[in-house]
Amino acid sequence: MWERITTFYHEYKNPNIANHSEGSLMNRWSTIQKLTNNFCAYIVQVESLHPSGAMEQDKIEKAKVLYKEMLGSNFTIEHCWCLLRHQPKWQQHISTLGEKRMSPEKVFGVIDVEQAEEDIEVLVERPPSKKAEKEREKKRKSIETTMEEHRNVTLKADLERSVAFELKKKKLKAKIMLLDLSGLNVMQQEYFFYIQRKMFEAWRKDIRDTSTSPSTPYGGV
Repeated sequence: MWERITTFYHEYKNPNIANHSEGSLMNRWSTIQKLTNNFCAYIVQVESLHPSGAMEQDKIEKAKVLYKEMLGSNFTIEHCWCLLRHQPKWQQHISTLGEKRMSPEKVFGVIDVEQAEEDIEVLVERPPSKKAEKEREKKRKSIETTMEEHRNVTLKADLERSVAFELKKKKLKAKIMLLDLSGLNVMQQEYFFYIQRKMFEAWRKDIRDTSTSPSTPYGGV
């Protein structure tokens, strides 16, 4: 198989890309497998937390953050993952990974690069020791804490932006309501008078809707 892969590589590679021996290609593929499987495990971890309203790209970015925090380096082969992720056998592999909730260190996929039709194999290890279980639990809690902190920071930032926007809107409304129309031409006066009128009616409706006293002004208007 690797002889065919090596022949295929040298036949279709770009001229500016260096030649590689069969062993070099095997080593490169092993690296791609390991890093990609690690990243897939963090994707599964993010999805298991069910982040509310998160889009697919948000989950990918969060998985990158976890990857860097847990492994100490950036995920640099996203282009490889993008090619593998839509392969049927790779999707089957990820589905199995999600069901078993395996850690990145336990996952190892074997895929035929040329056909992408070889079965995905998962290495079976001996039951982990109590120490390993404690470390895994500690790591899981650390990941969940990190995700929760990130979510809280995002919610706080959204709230602050919303409050700032509402404050600006109120200031703008007040400025319009206090606008002196006497110095404007007829068309401008008519335009701003219409806006002021609509703002006043909206304010009066809000007062009427929230009022609980029958003696409140405008209550019977």
